[in-house]
Amino acid sequence: MGRTAGLILAGGQSIRMGQDKASLMWEGKTLLSRARTLLRNAGLDAIHVGGRPDQPDGLPDSVPHAGPARAILDAAGLLRGQYDHLLVIPVDMPLLSPAQLTPLLGARPSEGCYWQAHPLPAVIPVEACCTLISDDIHSIKRLLTTLNAKPLATAPEEAGPADPFSNINTPEALAGLGATNR
Repeated sequence: MGRTAGLILAGGQSIRMGQDKASLMWEGKTLLSRARTLLRNAGLDAIHVGGRPDQPDGLPDSVPHAGPARAILDAAGLLRGQYDHLLVIPVDMPLLSPAQLTPLLGARPSEGCYWQAHPLPAVIPVEACCTLISDDIHSIKRLLTTLNAKPLATAPEEAGPADPFSNINTPEALAGLGATNR
């Protein structure tokens, strides 16, 4: 089994939120801190933060704000030779738990995998990303299709009323979680 690192996508502009989503507080922790903890709890020791060279283990985007697919390709290029796969999560999915990540890590086909109804989180093969022409890849779905990543049938849900795959993109969505901005 090859080495897998976590990759937190945190380089977006957060336009709809009006402030950096990585630094938003929820239940006493920033969304970035929560994402790091989630990846550690899923069994990953190596964790990188895409689009955030200002962070420990942060990686720069070659073209800032070019989207998450480009950020994944950039990270793969920078981490080539160090890891076989990246488990990619966005910083703005605070309800994810190891229950949604560990089956992806267990499946980990060479082409990568994701939950059929949710392009992220996903396990992405590093070497395969490095052979793609990034100008042809403008979305996560296109990246997964180009890699021939395997959709897994049904994602495990957590007990509770909220969807663990919800992105928190607006102040209203954040308030809906009972979050605070401090």
